[in-house]
Amino acid sequence: MIATIRVRADGSSSELCQLDLMKFSIEGVRQRMEEKGIREENVFVSGFSDWEVDIVMSLQEAYILKQKIANRYEGDDYLVQYLFKAHKSFIFVMAHNFEFVSKDEVELMQHLLKEVEMDRVVMFFYQANNWTAAIQTYISEGVVLNTPRGFYVEV
Repeated sequence: MIATIRVRADGSSSELCQLDLMKFSIEGVRQRMEEKGIREENVFVSGFSDWEVDIVMSLQEAYILKQKIANRYEGDDYLVQYLFKAHKSFIFVMAHNFEFVSKDEVELMQHLLKEVEMDRVVMFFYQANNWTAAIQTYISEGVVLNTPRGFYVEV
């Protein structure tokens, strides 16, 4: 999680450094900025070079994102990268939690429909007309993410 750090000054900004957020704590970074005379309100993240993602956020937000990756996704940043590459906002990423279900469409549908009454399942498939449309309904509603790694479901 290599953040591109920029500093605002005189109406423009310039790149300060590439910062590996996984290696350095926010306290350590703040201390180093203080030593260099850089105020935190003048610093921002313009993207993550290792993810090849351009997104603007504060340093504080980047560290909150780091915590979400560490705690919610057990250090696996794949899904956060995927969401940013799909042009989802920082707020969206923080507000939604997903878990991996399967690469298999059948397992996905079994997971989604396990608590649903049979009458409703029959009606759902009747209205969908086909298997692909049934899955696409969940994807369109934002309940399911179809990634190259497989299907994730919002929890």
